[in-house]
Amino acid sequence: MSHHYDVLLDVRHEDSPIPTIRAKEVLDGLASGQILKVITSKESTVRNIRTLIANNPFDLVEHNKDHEGFVFFIKKL
Repeated sequence: MSHHYDVLLDVRHEDSPIPTIRAKEVLDGLASGQILKVITSKESTVRNIRTLIANNPFDLVEHNKDHEGFVFFIKKL
């Protein structure tokens, strides 16, 4: 299933923890209710992104693995 998103962050070529840091920077700049789509190729980033969401006012709308890689849709609350 694909969701609407406001901003795309493609960090498939970045090593951990850079994808998580960049996701946090982008999410901090979004307005409440906006959605960030993050694509990463590193499985190690999955846990880091989940921790980021758990410790901040963000909601994980969807997470899956597909042809793009590990894909997150994160909503800023």
